[in-house]
Amino acid sequence: MPQPGLKAHVTVAAKSVRTSETNGRNQLKNTMKPNSALATAIQTGKQAAWQNRWPGAALWLFGVALIAGYYWFEPIRSGLERIGEVKTRYGILFGIVSTAIFGGLIPSILRVAVDRKVPQAFWGLLIANVIFWAFKGAEIDLFYRFQAWMFGDDSSVKTIASKVSFDALRYGPLMGLLNCVLFYIWQDNGYSFSQTRTALGRNWYVRKVLPALISNWCVWLPSAIMIYSLPLALQLPVQNLILCFWVLVLVFFTTTIEDEAAESIA
Repeated sequence: MPQPGLKAHVTVAAKSVRTSETNGRNQLKNTMKPNSALATAIQTGKQAAWQNRWPGAALWLFGVALIAGYYWFEPIRSGLERIGEVKTRYGILFGIVSTAIFGGLIPSILRVAVDRKVPQAFWGLLIANVIFWAFKGAEIDLFYRFQAWMFGDDSSVKTIASKVSFDALRYGPLMGLLNCVLFYIWQDNGYSFSQTRTALGRNWYVRKVLPALISNWCVWLPSAIMIYSLPLALQLPVQNLILCFWVLVLVFFTTTIEDEAAESIA
């Protein structure tokens, strides 16, 4: 499952995460049962999804307009087909470069533009993000090819449903989202493996990954359906266009949320 603007996506839930974990912490102290941590994670994910409802709605409208344009508006169709031809010509290299730009470069620059300040070690963060999303571009490109080989490259309901299900229930939880969450936790801990292990703690998958997974399901699944309705050559390019739009919406939306979160900490 492609993870558009994941770091910003998770940041939107910063305030709700703290609220859920604070409420859940008291319960955990009293019960110390695993299902309490699970309930807290589910609640956190639901709150994150709710806070993402308006950016998510904008994303879905953009996706619908893009897909409708491809099937019923010749200029958009011809434009996307030209991009698909470039994708076919350059193969995995297209995925690496384009996803590095839309997933790593653009979000980093937009964050600086919105905050109107350059964070400490900005260039290191920028390079790390670009490299990581270049890796994700190769990963996603290969994953789309694998799904086409496994389920077919047609746009039937059965094929789309099979791809979306495999994407959401296997690829996302076990690799697609998982390595994104781990990367950003590693980055936030100064690329230190020992500090990252400490930050993860016990039940780390339930506490760190599951909330993001639930929120991501709510926001991204409709977009995944749209992407898988397209020919294979267009899936990654359209994924990156949707990713770019999502980042544009989410970066501006999260600015207010982060300000509120900072005030709640102070």
